[in-house]
Amino acid sequence: MSSKKKNKAKSKSTGKQGQREALSLINQVARNARTALSRHLLDIGLYAGQDAVMLALDAKDGQTPGAIAAALGVKAPTITKTIGRLAVQGFVRREGSPDDGRMMLVFLTDAGRHQIKAVRKAQRRTEKAAFAGLKKKHVAALTSLLATVDANVARTLAAASDAAVDPDLGDGEDDLSGSDNGSPAEPSKTE
Repeated sequence: MSSKKKNKAKSKSTGKQGQREALSLINQVARNARTALSRHLLDIGLYAGQDAVMLALDAKDGQTPGAIAAALGVKAPTITKTIGRLAVQGFVRREGSPDDGRMMLVFLTDAGRHQIKAVRKAQRRTEKAAFAGLKKKHVAALTSLLATVDANVARTLAAASDAAVDPDLGDGEDDLSGSDNGSPAEPSKTE
């Protein structure tokens, strides 16, 4: 084999290996970041996923569980369970809709609004630790690259979803996501 062909073959395998390593590292960073945030949240009495629901309500109070689930990209039963836990903790309250008695609306309580400050502080602590030693330009470059990777993955998921719905495109058995990874981590049953 000529040296040009060898270099081209080596370049392809290095590129595939580099992509494999990059995606593995992205997954590891996401797990570690979520674990770090979860530990900070536990310090303030919250479980992973509860923060997202509270922040969604802080942005727009009085939403239905379905609207919160859609905004967070998770399934409604996950949100219903999380809302139930937050209600028991006194951070949210549920009320029937004045327009449609069949609909339930979720609101932050005063304690929930106070807890939002602690949630944001936990986020800042996690961000500060994650980006320690990086310059703003490096964070901006990383953000841009990750946005491109995310868009690529989202397109692949959309195509897989279209294939599941369109009988002309296949049976939908090739779900590339493998699971519903958009769900917030649920606390153990021993809480």
